[in-house]
Amino acid sequence: MATSGTYSFTVTRDDIIAASLRLIEVYGEGDVITPAAITNCAQALNIWTKSLCTKGLFLWCVQDLAVPMVAGQAAYSIGLLSGQPRPLRILAAYLRDTTGNDVVLTITSRYDYVELGQKAAQGIPNQLYYDPQLSNGIVTLYNVPSSSTYTLHLVIQRQIQDFNLATDNPDLPQEAYQMLKWGLANEIAPEYGVRDSLLDRVERRAVAYLNEFADSQQEQVSVFFTPSERT
Repeated sequence: MATSGTYSFTVTRDDIIAASLRLIEVYGEGDVITPAAITNCAQALNIWTKSLCTKGLFLWCVQDLAVPMVAGQAAYSIGLLSGQPRPLRILAAYLRDTTGNDVVLTITSRYDYVELGQKAAQGIPNQLYYDPQLSNGIVTLYNVPSSSTYTLHLVIQRQIQDFNLATDNPDLPQEAYQMLKWGLANEIAPEYGVRDSLLDRVERRAVAYLNEFADSQQEQVSVFFTPSERT
């Protein structure tokens, strides 16, 4: 048996658009898609893929951000203005000193941070509060760093990248391509007046593929729940 030996199959933004339009029978094989249709479908694709992060924690969107500490500075802006992806959420945080030793930080809620006293006190930070905001998220440390010798490491869930150009590949793994094709078809079908029988079939398959993909994006480790020891 001869196989390709490759794993590099990919699609572009316009490949996804064309496939979705074929699914809802708006364009046929060999038809030229109008620039207006491509623009509208690209907008729908971006809007829809941005919402995917609400379905759960996608593993490829988890990354480690290193933020240098500044003595006397408690708040740090992270996002577009600082040239980094805006964290949707912070999953874990730790301080690393110059010798490579790490100290885990507790991630607190807004309420817990408000309840803390002496917010201007300097020392070694032991917890943080994260305010996502829009363009930039704000990380606020407690205690205020008394030294610049530490680097703050944040394990974050970032946003899915935009589709800007016709040739852009998805910021998703190959296993998501089927979901993308059917999901976009489901998003744009009402705009093209697709008949109800076809619309129902596309919607059912789009939902099924989305759920299958979201359910597959889980770390293969055990999960334990323990009560908080904070008083």
